[in-house]
Amino acid sequence: MKKRTLIFILSFIFFSNILWSQNYKKVDSIVLTYPEKYSSASKLSKRIASDFTNDFEKVRAIYTWIINNVAYDPKESGKFIYEYSNKNEYEKKEEKFNNKLSNRVISKGKAVCQGYATLFKKICDELNIKSKYVTGSAKTKIKDIGKRYYSNHAWNIILIGKKEYLLDVTWGSGTYSNHFNKKANYFYFLTDPNLFIEEHYPDYYENSILNKKITKVDFLNKPLIYNYDFKLVNPKSGIIKKSELKLIKFTFSTEEEVSYISYQMGRKHNKIRDFLFDNNKLEFEIDISEFPKEKELILYFNHKAIIGFKIEK
Repeated sequence: MKKRTLIFILSFIFFSNILWSQNYKKVDSIVLTYPEKYSSASKLSKRIASDFTNDFEKVRAIYTWIINNVAYDPKESGKFIYEYSNKNEYEKKEEKFNNKLSNRVISKGKAVCQGYATLFKKICDELNIKSKYVTGSAKTKIKDIGKRYYSNHAWNIILIGKKEYLLDVTWGSGTYSNHFNKKANYFYFLTDPNLFIEEHYPDYYENSILNKKITKVDFLNKPLIYNYDFKLVNPKSGIIKKSELKLIKFTFSTEEEVSYISYQMGRKHNKIRDFLFDNNKLEFEIDISEFPKEKELILYFNHKAIIGFKIEK
């Protein structure tokens, strides 16, 4: 009886996931027919409310519209600034600020993370979906590994039923390095908190929605993850010191097949010819003493960037 019950539960979860996946595809296809710009957040929220009844579908619609129609633009930073002398004044000015900012983002189609997250929350508010605007630290470059903690990013939490979920519409819209590279990315939609914490550390730790505690130091010292199909076992730290080790042994666990490994230090790519891949365990070594001046190491598996480390003396 217990075995049958377990099979039923697993089957229910499996088919529910398939159903949600199909629903999301339908949501995306509908939202992609929407106008590229709206004059206000309320107008987009009304359109979403008329097309969807389920909160998960509404949140997906908000996410899909924003990541496809808002471009990251650093010139948008600090467009609206306000001062206040007490709590009541702060609350009034904050609401006015959020309205002005969200309407600017949705009508202009450009923002920095503050604008992305503010617009997302504003539309959630219009749709009566509980959400939070979250600030914290994000790692985007290998240079960020080991640096002091500072708050430099914003994202969101939604509450559906009694469960919280994490989203980052800024990173979902593409990447920025000297210029914006638009590319819709659904990894940051309802992301597993255990993965989200690898790149995002909230100013208030309860917004990690994790039961386990990860310190700021541990977060800052972790390597930079590009691909979550491979779990790093060794080394634990994202900082590799030449003075302590020259020959670095790397170990990963994965269910992915690996046929080609290379690494980048500086501008040079080097192939790893000797590696062991057995029983979902991948092992190889790199002699970093051959690169006395390089400060960064990036590993590639099957020609895809997987993880980055900072090299120190």
